Amino acid sequence: MRHLKQEFDKLTFKEVLLYSITIVVLIAAFTLLFMGMFIPPEGEIHESVLTAFGLILLFVGSLLGVNMHYANQLSIFKEKAYEIMQKESPPPAY
Repeated sequence: MRHLKQEFDKLTFKEVLLYSITIVVLIAAFTLLFMGMFIPPEGEIHESVLTAFGLILLFVGSLLGVNMHYANQLSIFKEKAYEIMQKESPPPAY
């Protein structure tokens, strides 16, 4: 549990906001889907509800996917920059 708190503390405000919006939108999507089951005619979900559910999941996937993509690109950029700095730095003079 302590490890999770440390990882959570590393998140920026933007990431916390992004993940919070994602969770809220996912809850709204599943609520919409289950409400579609209980509104007449019961047991049948209208295709507009399924379309809205699909669009919401697409939105959530794009939020998470874009975040993961740029986080990955940033780590690759940092590794390359570190390698270049190591190659170009002169050896220490004693």
